[in-house]
Amino acid sequence: MRWGPGPYVLAVLVFVSADYPLMAQDAVPALTPDTTAQEVIELIDPEFSNTQLPKLVLPPEPPARLNLPEVVVKSNEWKGVQCAVQDPRFAVFRHADKWASFWEKAMAPFSKRLANVPKVDFDKDMVVGVFMGEKPYPHYEIEIRSIREEKRPEIGNVLVVRYREIKRMVGVFVPPFDVQPFHMKKVSSYTGQVVFLKVRR
Repeated sequence: MRWGPGPYVLAVLVFVSADYPLMAQDAVPALTPDTTAQEVIELIDPEFSNTQLPKLVLPPEPPARLNLPEVVVKSNEWKGVQCAVQDPRFAVFRHADKWASFWEKAMAPFSKRLANVPKVDFDKDMVVGVFMGEKPYPHYEIEIRSIREEKRPEIGNVLVVRYREIKRMVGVFVPPFDVQPFHMKKVSSYTGQVVFLKVRR
């Protein structure tokens, strides 16, 4: 854990607005009426609009013999294994103030490369993200594989975000070290439903 004395409720992610439904499920041939819908996903304060988060402390440095995956920082993509999101979550960011608040609290303290809030023009773009939650060893990662609009039976057109969870092989003597894998991508704004599908590869 990275918080100071509690108690706290880590009020992070799923970030969606009631105007923009979000759904999630494992990969199946087609979405059905039983697909998990927004109202049954744990929804805690969309995009950090009202939540007061506790002050974050700087994360510990990994042991000298432990090499974490390199943080990916691009104009349209951010990926790494250290952040403040300690539970599995999906994210859809559509507002600049919520994006900045999230980044400053949950991303910036964890790497010098993440110190500055990425610029996103939310008039034409949005950010989708997947968060694996906290894992006790550093060989876990998560990866967005594809993002595209699809027509699905009974629910019509949706934006489908396919992602996979990765557990890499590691040596016997790799020490435990908590990681919180994440992957976020900037995409063109989409006003319809966003669906997250877990795939194997």
